[in-house]
Amino acid sequence: MGMAGGVANAAGETEGTEVAPLVSSTVVVNEVSTRGINGQLDEFIELRNVSNQALDISGYQVRIWSPAGQTFETVVVPAGTVLAPRNNPGQYLVLTGQNFSGTILDQTNVLPINLANAEGIPTAGGVTVHNLAATRLDGVGFSNTVTQAREGQAAIPESAATDQLNASNTRNILSTDTDNNRVDFSLQLRSAGQ
Repeated sequence: MGMAGGVANAAGETEGTEVAPLVSSTVVVNEVSTRGINGQLDEFIELRNVSNQALDISGYQVRIWSPAGQTFETVVVPAGTVLAPRNNPGQYLVLTGQNFSGTILDQTNVLPINLANAEGIPTAGGVTVHNLAATRLDGVGFSNTVTQAREGQAAIPESAATDQLNASNTRNILSTDTDNNRVDFSLQLRSAGQ
């Protein structure tokens, strides 16, 4: 929910300037695994180009949010990263944590990340993607307190029980974006790059 005029937060970012989040027509956070059978750093983030045109996402930011709603890690997408149009090889960028144990079907765009936080992507945190103008394109939050990443209701967080099931939070096969994380994401078998 937006506030008229916006309010600057502690990081100097303006909050509340948008009346409502907009459904992304370019890049979405398509799948996130905050933990896995190799522990808390067995994680990944998958971005997907949902447009019908190739998209250069060089310089885009992937922000990792704490359960308290603070950005504590920002990953800048390297120069030369171009996502192919939807439904083509190269449509994904997969960011993998240091203990990632899965397989990546489409390995066109893979970016290993080493997050400074001991937990990596917090199970009760969130992830957002921002374009070159720092506009938030999409996000997912795993608790109600992560309002900067969450769209609508929070997605169901992963747990020790989901580790053994090799689960992640993922969108449906169409990458549907209704701006309600509980509707858009469900716990499913990990499927990085597919």
